[in-house]
Amino acid sequence: MKQQDPATTWTGLFNRNRVATNGMSLDYIPSELVEGSIIVKLDKGETEKEIDKWKSALIVYVVGDTTRYNYMSKYVQQNWNTVSEPGIYYHEEGYYIVKFQRIAYMNEILYAGPYSINNGPMILKQWIPDFDFNAEFLTELPLWVKFPNLLMSCWSRDSLIRIASAIGVPKYADECTAKQTRISFARMIIEVNVIKSLPSEITVMDPSGKTFQQGVIFEWKHEYCEQCLMIGHNCDKQRRDRLKKEEQKQTRPIERKKRPQKLVSTWVPKVDTHKPATSTGDQQGTSYAGATKQTQQEA
Repeated sequence: MKQQDPATTWTGLFNRNRVATNGMSLDYIPSELVEGSIIVKLDKGETEKEIDKWKSALIVYVVGDTTRYNYMSKYVQQNWNTVSEPGIYYHEEGYYIVKFQRIAYMNEILYAGPYSINNGPMILKQWIPDFDFNAEFLTELPLWVKFPNLLMSCWSRDSLIRIASAIGVPKYADECTAKQTRISFARMIIEVNVIKSLPSEITVMDPSGKTFQQGVIFEWKHEYCEQCLMIGHNCDKQRRDRLKKEEQKQTRPIERKKRPQKLVSTWVPKVDTHKPATSTGDQQGTSYAGATKQTQQEA
């Protein structure tokens, strides 16, 4: 059996983590005392340098699954191979940070979605400086949204932004929408709030004051649980489905089993065909043997 290179495994990354020569030396910088409390003040230039380093990164979260580091690394290599191989960083809360070499590479992967792993939807969100890893769920998710049969007068950039803004924060329109090469529907990435219900249509008013209903189709709809404050399932919906199945079992008509049939023996005369009968009424030459015949009767 071929053994995996320890350097490519998650645990293998930390085999020599505490070796002094592999780390970096640190100095002492005193904190400040403000109104009796110790305050740590960060340097603006240093924080901006780190922000600039991570601005081409994506937050990756797989709904309903804690994908292992090796599996995620293999997925990225096989499915995101149109750009230079990014760095992959795992957080114990179940998130990954995928850091690309350029912002253009990040956008190419982000806008080419949606993606899934083992039938679990993959959520991609651009990294922001105040992203909180300790938050139990993402409240704002970028989703691909279609607007079918959108009127041709509504395909300008300004109109698309206004229409998409009724649902969330518009981020990107695909090439066919931007160039109007596919006019059956407009397609955009919109960052929506997962706590709110997703509409199936919105009301649009044209400059003359006339309104019309515009259909909305989400390529992936999330499930949000208000009890667990998590996406990927809904405890109330699961409980309702379970109660519905129990009610169906109780109201289902009981099928009566058919009672088994039993065999009843009756005696019937048997005609002897070896000797011809001399007359109809003459019983000579005709012998009657008691033959048993079984008939079925319902008990």
